[in-house]
Amino acid sequence: MSKNMLEENLMKISEDADRVITDPTLAGILLCYMLYRVDAPVESELLYDIAVTGGIINYFTYYDTLETLLSSGSVICTRNDKDEKIYQVSEIGIESAKRLKTIAAKSYRDKIVTKARLAITRKKNQKNVHIAYEPIENGGHLHVTLCDEELTLLELRLFTPDQQQADQIAEQILTNPSALYHDVIQAMMRRHDTNIDLTDN
Repeated sequence: MSKNMLEENLMKISEDADRVITDPTLAGILLCYMLYRVDAPVESELLYDIAVTGGIINYFTYYDTLETLLSSGSVICTRNDKDEKIYQVSEIGIESAKRLKTIAAKSYRDKIVTKARLAITRKKNQKNVHIAYEPIENGGHLHVTLCDEELTLLELRLFTPDQQQADQIAEQILTNPSALYHDVIQAMMRRHDTNIDLTDN
């Protein structure tokens, strides 16, 4: 793919941020850019979730591209203490990532980075947040437990009319579980007007 064609394709994709990428060259730049911007090793499963499940890169293109990036040395694969594959961008890959910043619109770059960072945040928070959905006749119960190591901070059972709403709430909780705990404490501590009529008291 020529440089001019690459730039033209990137600009088109920037304008239509919902387009799933099937071109290996573009996919390679995007993967390098995501790893560059998160600035931390990313687990194999999580990188897949961000790129493929997140609707950024086509399934088949993703695996072909990742293999090419590893072969070229643009991306490095190691293992963490759980023996899981983790990926990080190399200096070669960083140079490729910087091309995206000079070509694609900022709104598109922002969308990619936001997806990546939120996915990483939710992954980290899953260690301390346990969420389950229990269907019932007219909806369902969302069960949420917040923990701090072995200490249970909060247990909540919330009715939702359907699982879609439950999933949306769960996503928000995983994004910032400490905010839920803080908001519950603040709500319980807030003084409320009892609205008792004492005119004739």
